[in-house]
Amino acid sequence: MTAWLADDAHPICALVAMGGMGKSALAWYWLTQDILKLGFGNWDLHGVLWWSFYEGEASFAKFVDEALKYVSGKEIDAAKFPTTYDRAVELRRELQSKRVLFVLDGFERQLRAYARLDAAYQRDDATESSREARACMEPDAARLLRDIAAGTTRAKVLITSRLMVSDLEDRAGDPFAGVFYRELKELGRDDAIVFMRAQGVKQGTPAEIATVWEAYGNHPLSLRLLSGLIARDTRTPGDVAAAPRHDVHADLVQRQHHVLEQSYNALPEKERTLLSRLAAFRSAMTYDALAIFDNFGSFNRADKKKFDAALNDLQVRGLIQRDTAAGRNRYDLHPIVRHYGYDRLTDKTGVHTRLRDYFARIPAPDKDKVKSIEDLAPIIELYHHTVRAGRYDEACDLFYAGLVDPLHFRFGAYQTSIELLHSLFPDGVEQPPRLKEESDQSWTLGFAATSYGLSGQSNRAALLNEQSTAIYEKLGNKGNLASGLMNIADDHLKLGKLAAAEQNLRSSIKLSREIKDEYLEAIGHQYLGRLLAYRGLFDDAAQELELSSRYDEKAHDTVGQCIDAAYHTLRALMMDDTRAALQAAQQARTLADFRHNERDIIRAEWLLGAALVMEGKDLNAANTHLTEALTRCRRINLVEFEPDILLAWARWHRARGNTQDAQERAEEALAMADRCEYRLKQAEIHNFLARLALDAGNGTAASEHAEIAKERAWCDGPPHCYKPALDEAERMLKEIEK
Repeated sequence: MTAWLADDAHPICALVAMGGMGKSALAWYWLTQDILKLGFGNWDLHGVLWWSFYEGEASFAKFVDEALKYVSGKEIDAAKFPTTYDRAVELRRELQSKRVLFVLDGFERQLRAYARLDAAYQRDDATESSREARACMEPDAARLLRDIAAGTTRAKVLITSRLMVSDLEDRAGDPFAGVFYRELKELGRDDAIVFMRAQGVKQGTPAEIATVWEAYGNHPLSLRLLSGLIARDTRTPGDVAAAPRHDVHADLVQRQHHVLEQSYNALPEKERTLLSRLAAFRSAMTYDALAIFDNFGSFNRADKKKFDAALNDLQVRGLIQRDTAAGRNRYDLHPIVRHYGYDRLTDKTGVHTRLRDYFARIPAPDKDKVKSIEDLAPIIELYHHTVRAGRYDEACDLFYAGLVDPLHFRFGAYQTSIELLHSLFPDGVEQPPRLKEESDQSWTLGFAATSYGLSGQSNRAALLNEQSTAIYEKLGNKGNLASGLMNIADDHLKLGKLAAAEQNLRSSIKLSREIKDEYLEAIGHQYLGRLLAYRGLFDDAAQELELSSRYDEKAHDTVGQCIDAAYHTLRALMMDDTRAALQAAQQARTLADFRHNERDIIRAEWLLGAALVMEGKDLNAANTHLTEALTRCRRINLVEFEPDILLAWARWHRARGNTQDAQERAEEALAMADRCEYRLKQAEIHNFLARLALDAGNGTAASEHAEIAKERAWCDGPPHCYKPALDEAERMLKEIEK
């Protein structure tokens, strides 16, 4: 690790291992004993920042804020840097001239595999490890890490994680060139002997200790707990000869479980109960919070002296940790110990009810004064323990009343919404949420689907939307069923499932006509017009959009008219009709200001910028509109349009002759489209990259990109294909062949 710090070829070090292997302890010891003792100057460092994602609501956005304040030495100008993206860009700029070491501890909490409110209780062997599951939840996190790995700054980043971050891997699954990957598999023999002696195993030869060490798979946490058992053995305290009395198992996970079981069972009954109750907290807790479980006196009354003694005993045994640095006094559990203790909590409902009552007494933050997700922590903790107490309907009401507006509309924190709503599905997302009213179930499914869709997870969005519409169909609610079918079609369109999308849209239009709902029917025609444009049926698309526009104009629905104009722009861009595209885009931008819907403004700014790039006459104006689109898009984390805007920027750079910048923007767009499985966008981007390769005379790369573009545009196969992109790919392949 010390050699890595001096190695500028690898800005990032990924230290990966299963839970309990000692990643955090190793990183902390290395930092404090090997690095900080010699001073920053010895390592050419301007500073060091340790950030633990195990700490409460320690989000990536919060890390960026603290890192920027630390590196710049001043408070953040919220007016100048309003979003996490803006602040991450400024942090990157500062780091271009400052060599700062960041330690990101417990980074698995920022990956999709751990994107759950109950991540603190999650076991390694119950965690998905696919490429998607190992991706960062936040696009800003993926973007900043990739930039640092590419050597665009002087920063050094040490990551400790249970899973490797897939955003730091190439398509083959290998770490990027700028990433030093190290998997911790076991504690060394000599270190294990020193470690066990330090934990109270005073008697026994090195060979005897090594035998015990090997039996427990060289797993540091297991050895720590085993050492505690040996040190307190009733027959031979401190003698390694006591180890055989604690049978071991063949499997490492079983060994972990066994030594935890031995440590847990060795506790007095009230301490076992206390440990399990403390495990119900999701993160570090204050002494006052712990004290609600002080029942060490007679008749289960409080006894501070006995309670403090119990806490001290748990700490000595290595089952809880105490942090008193910088005036703090907080207690925490290792994730593996937390999971084990929580599993043995016999009255989960009762304990979470007490915690729910505790957090209910904490005043809710003033809505007008909430500046970040961290400010919502009291409500989120109250929600969590309300869910865990089995009061799902009450939790759903709490989410609707106190969290929908700030998370969804103010902060664009779609991933946080997903984590919170996930806990309403204790039977799995394949089953309805555990709510009494079916109408509440369908609302929750629909809102979760929207959050998944806006965060770029269209497959999951489609699954939840299908469940939601199934409930509406069962209830005979044709209006909501028609709306749900359109939502499913929107998900399918992004994924390139054009045949299913068209079938759902036509069914939605039919239902809308049956119930004489002109508004829903107009939206159905609007969506169908967009889909037919992708299929290359431009005349049919125009007819569908005309049907939508007639209603929107009659109803004075400016939002509907704005979307109509946007889809007319898309159609014109696919037809290479610059004049029509500009006219429709300008109309969409004007209409977007009537209701000031942020999503409509972003889409209109992007399309107007794209149309101006196609025209090629006023690239300065195109710059203005695309800058506005990207800034607004990232301000609310609207993943849906970001690849389109980045591709428009790539085309802008190509028009200016900036080939390298065009390549970088296109690759950034592709990374996001790949991450979100946006099939139609992938086709467009690969076509553009093929054209760039042709410009550079690289026929091999051009052919590779064009072939991928063709496959992506094929979708369900003609006629349900992305026809304009498919035609472009085939034209380029013929051009390359010649």
